[in-house]
Amino acid sequence: MISVLGWIMQNRKRKIYAYIDESGQDTKGQIFIVGVLILGEDKDFVLFELSKIEAKSGKKNLKWNKSRHEARKKYIESLLNFNSLQGRMFFEFFSDSDKYIELTSYATAKAILKNSGTNYQATVYIDGFKRKELEIFKRELRDLRVKIRKIRTVKKDENNGFIRLADAICGLARDAEEDNSWAKDIFRKLPKKKMMVEL
Repeated sequence: MISVLGWIMQNRKRKIYAYIDESGQDTKGQIFIVGVLILGEDKDFVLFELSKIEAKSGKKNLKWNKSRHEARKKYIESLLNFNSLQGRMFFEFFSDSDKYIELTSYATAKAILKNSGTNYQATVYIDGFKRKELEIFKRELRDLRVKIRKIRTVKKDENNGFIRLADAICGLARDAEEDNSWAKDIFRKLPKKKMMVEL
C-alpha cells in the first residue's frame, strides 16, 4: 500500500524552467535561430557553476556579440565539460519566414515537451518580448499543449546567466551557419558530448 507521502511525491508536478533567446531578425526572414535552455530544480546549482565558467572565461556578464572571441572559446569549451547541461541546450534553425513569435513558440514547445514527461509545469523566461508579443507567445504555447505555470519577459538579458547561455547557443549556431571555422568545429563535437541538441 502506497503511503500518503509516496502518493504526494508520485503526483507532484515536476517544475521545468525554460530560457529562450533568438537570433536572425536582422536577416528579414532569411535565417532565424531559436536557442532554448531547459532546467529542473537544480537550476540554482547550475547558475552557480555557470557564473564561475563565465568569470574564468573572461566572457563575464556579456552577450555573445559583445564578448571577445577568446572569451567565447573558453566559455563554450568549459560548457562542453559541464555534464549538468547534457541534453538541456536546444536550438532550431528556420529560414524563409519572418513569423518570429510563432517560430519561437514552436521551438520552445518542442524543447519543453522533449524534456518534461506528462506531469510538469513550465515557467518560461524569454528575452526582449513586448507585452503584445508575450500574449501571442503565451497563446501559441497553450495551443501547442504546453503546461504553463507562468511566462516572464527578461528585460535586461545581461543580468540573467541563463538567458546569456541561450544567447550563446544562438550565437554559436549562427556563427556555424555563417561558416565560422571554429564554430563549425565545435558543432562537430556536440553529438559526441550530447550537449546542444538540434530540434
